[in-house]
This record gives sequence, structure tokens and C-alpha cells, in this order.
Amino acid sequence: MEARKTKSKRLRFAVFGVLVLLLAYGVSASWCQDAPTQTEPIQEVQNQEGLPPELVIAEDVPLSQQLITHRALADAAKEYNPRPGILSGCTEMFSGGSKPQGVSVTNLKLHADELVSQLVRVEGMYVVTGDDAVIRSVDDEVKIVLAGGVAPEGFDVAGGTADGLPVLVQGLVETEDGAPLVRAQLMAPSEGLLRLRIGRILEMQSDYEGAVKAYDAVAKDQGLARGPLGPFARIRAGELAFDELRDQKLASKHYSAAWQPYTVSDREGNTLYHTWQPTDGGSWVKVTVRDAIASRLQQLNSKRTAYQIVDFFVRLAGGSKPWGIILMAVLVRLCIYPLTKKQLESSRRMQAIQPQTKALQKKYADDKQKFQEEFWKLCQENKCNPLGGCLPLLVQMPILIFLYRGIRDYIVEFDGTSFLWISNLSQPDIFLLIAYTVSMIFFQKMSSMNQPAMDPQQQQQQKMMAYMMPVMFFFLFQSFPAAFILYWLGANVIYLGEQWFFLRKKPGSDDGGVVIEAASAPADKPKKGFASSMLKAMGSGKDEEEAPVSFHDKQQTKKGSKRGKRK
Repeated sequence: MEARKTKSKRLRFAVFGVLVLLLAYGVSASWCQDAPTQTEPIQEVQNQEGLPPELVIAEDVPLSQQLITHRALADAAKEYNPRPGILSGCTEMFSGGSKPQGVSVTNLKLHADELVSQLVRVEGMYVVTGDDAVIRSVDDEVKIVLAGGVAPEGFDVAGGTADGLPVLVQGLVETEDGAPLVRAQLMAPSEGLLRLRIGRILEMQSDYEGAVKAYDAVAKDQGLARGPLGPFARIRAGELAFDELRDQKLASKHYSAAWQPYTVSDREGNTLYHTWQPTDGGSWVKVTVRDAIASRLQQLNSKRTAYQIVDFFVRLAGGSKPWGIILMAVLVRLCIYPLTKKQLESSRRMQAIQPQTKALQKKYADDKQKFQEEFWKLCQENKCNPLGGCLPLLVQMPILIFLYRGIRDYIVEFDGTSFLWISNLSQPDIFLLIAYTVSMIFFQKMSSMNQPAMDPQQQQQQKMMAYMMPVMFFFLFQSFPAAFILYWLGANVIYLGEQWFFLRKKPGSDDGGVVIEAASAPADKPKKGFASSMLKAMGSGKDEEEAPVSFHDKQQTKKGSKRGKRK
């Protein structure tokens, strides 16, 4: 009996032990499956051959750990990385401090003799080899020597060392054995390169949405985007949006934003910006921005309605792109000519009642409300509207916005197209912008001078606006492609032609059947022509020998005639 109890007890212990072992095995297997791998072989995820050192991620440290370190360093780097802007520029100007000149490592080596003893700011990967330290960037490197008492700042989260991390160095340029070196007065983390590398790490972790946001943050920051790696951030965001996220709208946004600033060339025709793209073999190759995005940008934009409309006018002009733009300007002006005609007729009527308007100004100089009432009565009697000149402009603005969108969508087709002195319709042209500004001055003066001047102060404001708006547009449109400026210049020239044609007509010949009383004509009839018409339009709108008849005098005359009839 006791032997049987002993055997049963042993069996229960054996079963219990087996259950414990099975449970322990399941827990350990689950934990091992969820636990992060401490040795992530990045080379198995992506080949980094051909990339500049700023974009090469370390292969012996887990990506998750690098991501934490880079984010902490990027937050700490804000203290040392200046933000360009009006406020910061004014602060430096009034503080009297010397601003370091931002240069790339390549330009520092090329222009070392010119930069000796100057304060510069250089960014790149900090590498210590023995007793020497260098900054590596793209294809070059420059030696760094810390000035006395200077130590790296902001690297506490990385163990206090800057080796193998992106840095920002400010210091004086010196030479040693004919080679440049920078005697650093400040060494801190580089925010721009850190955020760019964060995008690379997220991309390697297959977090493509996070990578696109990280690249977009770099591209939107003016200070970060101006560097040699700014195009990579913008273009890589577009590539990931197209290939991985399947978001063509987002991809088109990034490609379009990369075209204008990064496809420019220097005076010798050398491309200023490059990017790096993966090849079929897994490595990376350096290419120009134009070669990287032209084909895909054309593919995305050609499906849009605005692109197809511009393409229709180009084909209508026999395939000539500049003449297609001019043809668009002609057609748009013809479509809104009925509104323009009403505007010009209203302006002519406003010119005819200028004497009565000035008389009302004198009579009600101290009563602005009464003047406004009498002035609007005068306008109603003569069927004119002082705000009539705004309608064509309001109608044309949506058309301009739509055509600008079409020209932006057609930008790849405009690339390399020349016209007159313009070498490339897809790039800004300063001389074309000057011609547009001059036409805008004529346009503004003719629009403002044809309107009634309520008082001398308002008239002076109108004259100022005739110059201020074109000058403002001159600075605003400096980055716009020449194709769009060509369209607007053509539209302005056509409008001036419409104005000249309308001014050649006699008053009352085509004013909707309304004949406005005109003052006696001067003895010497002025000659008609484009120049005289333009001067007349930009003048006060009346001849010096005209005898003004005020609205008050006309009312008194009517009252006197009525009294005479009663008697």
C-alpha cells in the first residue's frame, strides 16, 4: 500500500515538473521573439556604398539606439544652430558681432587662400584618427584643431564624445603645409545633418511615413535646405512617397518643390546641386537634380488638367512653347475684353465729371458724409461706377492662379527652351522681370489715374501705389519661372493696346448710348497717337483750358429755370 502511494506521488511530481518546463519554455520563446535584436546587420537591409559620409549610418550599433541618440542630439543642437531671419539679422547687426560665413568643406578647400583669417561655419562628420581630427563631407575633408580651452559642447547624451557624429564647427581658417584647417572656437552637434540622418534611420527601419516627415522637416527649414544635402531630403521624400506610400499627390508636391531651387546652374552652366539615388545593384550613385526628377515629375504632371490646357495652346502655336504662352495671354484678354470695355467706359465717364467732383469737394470740404452722398448721386446720373476698374482685375486673378499652376505643371517641358534673350523659360530671368515691372507701372498708373481723386492726399496715395506695387511684385516674383512672367508681360502689353485703341474713339461714340456733356474743345486740337494717348491717360484726365462746371452750379441753373417758368 505504501509502495503504491509512493509511486503515485512520484508520478504527480513528474507531471508537475513537465508542466513547469513546458510553461517556462513558452515564456522564454515568447520573450525571445519580442525582444529587440542587439546586433542589427544594417548591411543586410540596405547597401550604403556610394553615399556621402553624412548619410552613412553605423552598422555596429542598433538602429533603435542610434535613433534615440540622434533625436536627443538634435534637440540639444537647437541652442547652437542659428536660424536665418529678419529678427536674427537685426540682432547681429545692432550687437556688432561678426557673423560666421557658412561654407562647405569643398568650397573651403577650393578657396582656402581667400578665407584665411576669416570666421567660418563648417558642417560634416567628425572623425578622429590618432592625434588628428577632420570633418568629412561629401567628397572632401578638412582638418580641425580645437582652440585653447575649447571642448565639444552638447554631446552629453553621446557620452561626451563627438567622434563619428555630425558636428557644426565655427572657427578661423588657417593653413598648414599648404592645406587649410579650421581652429575651432565652437564645436556642437549639427541639427540639419542629425535630422537628415534620422530620416535615413527611419527609412532603414521601414518606417517610410516617418522618414518622409523627417525629410520634409529638413526641406522646409530654410537654413537646413540650403546645404549641399538639402536636395537629397526633398527628393528622397518624393521617392518614398511614390514608391513606398503610393501617394502620387505627395510625391508630386516634393518633386515640384525640388525643381525650382535645385535645378539652377552657375554662369559657366555647371549644375550647383546633386542628389544620390539607389541603383539596381544596391549601391548609390550621384546624379544631378534634373536627371533625378525630370522623368517622374513629367509623368505625374501630365495627367493634370492645367498641364493639358497649356499643352493644347503649345500645340496650337505649332509646338512653340513661348508663342503658346503669348497665345494664352491673347485669348484670356479677349475673353475678358467685355469687362475691360465697361471699365474703360466707366473711367471715361469718371474723367468727364472730374470738374463737378472737384466742385463738390470744395463745397463739402467739412462734411465728408454729405460729399459722399452728392458724389454717388452724380455718378448715378452719369451712369458711371468709381469701382468699375476693379472687376477685370478680380476676374483675372483666378485665371492667373490657374495658369500659374499649369505653367508649374509644364515646367519640365519649358526646361531648356529659349526665347529672345531668355535662355531658359523654366528658370527666373531678371531682364524679363524688369520689362514686366515697367509694364506694371504703366498698368497701375493708367488704372489709378482714371479713377477720381477725392482729395489731394488720396491722389498722392494713388501715385505712390502706382510705383510701390510693381516694385513689390519685382521682389516677390524673382524666383518665378520666366514662362509665367512672359505670360503676364504679354497680358499687360495687350491691355495697354486695348487702352490705346479705346482712347482713339471720340467720347460718346461707344459709351452705351450715353453722351456726356463735354467742355468746349481747345482751339488747337491735339494730335492723336499712342504716346499722346498714354500721356493723356496718365494725366489728370482734363485739358488745362476746360472751364469746370460744378454740380452745385448745374443745380442752381435748374432751379432758376423753374422759377422763370412759374413767373
